[in-house]
Amino acid sequence: MSASTLRARIAGAVTVLALAVAGLTGCSPPPGAVGPRFEVSEDPSGVWEPIHLRVTALQPGVRVTVSATVEAGATWTSRAVYVVPSSGVVDLDRDAPVEAPFAGPDGMGLLWSLGTASGASATSTEQWGAASRLVDLEAVVDGRRVAARRIYRVGLQSVAPSRAVFDDGIQGDFFAPTNSSQAARPAVLVLDGTDPGAPSGVLTASTLSAMGYPALAFSTYGSAGEVDMIRTLAAERVVAALNWLRSQPGVDARRVFVMGTSRGAQLALWTAVAHPDLVYGAIAPAGTTGLVCPSPVPGPAVTVGGAWVPCLSGTHQVTRAAVLSLDRIRGPVVLGCAGQDEQLDNACRWMDVAAQVRPARGGDAYVRAPDATHLFYVPPYSPLYLPPPPAAQATEDARVALWSAIGRALNVRGQ
Repeated sequence: MSASTLRARIAGAVTVLALAVAGLTGCSPPPGAVGPRFEVSEDPSGVWEPIHLRVTALQPGVRVTVSATVEAGATWTSRAVYVVPSSGVVDLDRDAPVEAPFAGPDGMGLLWSLGTASGASATSTEQWGAASRLVDLEAVVDGRRVAARRIYRVGLQSVAPSRAVFDDGIQGDFFAPTNSSQAARPAVLVLDGTDPGAPSGVLTASTLSAMGYPALAFSTYGSAGEVDMIRTLAAERVVAALNWLRSQPGVDARRVFVMGTSRGAQLALWTAVAHPDLVYGAIAPAGTTGLVCPSPVPGPAVTVGGAWVPCLSGTHQVTRAAVLSLDRIRGPVVLGCAGQDEQLDNACRWMDVAAQVRPARGGDAYVRAPDATHLFYVPPYSPLYLPPPPAAQATEDARVALWSAIGRALNVRGQ
């Protein structure tokens, strides 16, 4: 994303930014400064996007420890040790550390690998998505700090405001992009409330909005997204939500996507297959590609006019007949699977058979992550919901790949 676009997005956060910038002066080198220093591609930057970090003017051959510190309910830190190349520049995108919680070059490694002294997990979408954060960077050689800088990561709450929707029998949160573009944009219906204890669709919807796409986090099962024992989706509710979203200013009604993750993946795919007149494309990682009846209480996954839509009795028998007719979806389809998925151990089998039913078309993406765990669909660049090492890096890499594919799919042109 360009710097000009980012500046347009953070217009509503001017006051907060002013306070943050006031705190930067003690950490940034004065104009014309010589000696080691941090170079950052974008500052401020959004929590939903990567940045490029370099430490320059270092002595070649020495070992430099580069660290990041964030205050987010506790002190979160990460550090990596590099041997300075002959250029005197350590480029985190290009250079591999000799000691770090991540392997190989990784420009965002210091941010997603942040951890606390207690080993606590990052489980707050407010702290690691909605809220803006200051990140203190430091470079140390032989126990002496040689460079420091404070950077600002703009939170989704500042750039992706929402409004509650209670209309036409639907409930949800609508996120409209705050940029100044007047062109109609693809929009996404995010199925929220499909998995108790899993990350909320609000994080997904606000991230999509920050990327420039209107998004409705739709409470799939009720006014608060609660899941009852039957866990049945009435198709009429999702149709009403689609029609509401299609009617919003700035939405390209010809390019509305539906997105669901985990159990919501099958609901997203079913909706796209059943309503190709309303849905252009589907984003459905970390779930089955066929409609599976909820368990342990038998019941329908979806009803139409109160009648059951046929569904499978379990997830283990994966055949072409079990997969939804994905060829009916006009636009792009983004699927993904984790090889170490602790909730669906044959997730990649479901994706593979889906690829037989619908060979990849323009904009389609089938993201395979053999060493990642279930929550690889969470937006990247933070420690939120990452598993312990070594699965953390594989899961983060899968997040980057998946969200890159989502961005490409949403940019595909078509009718």
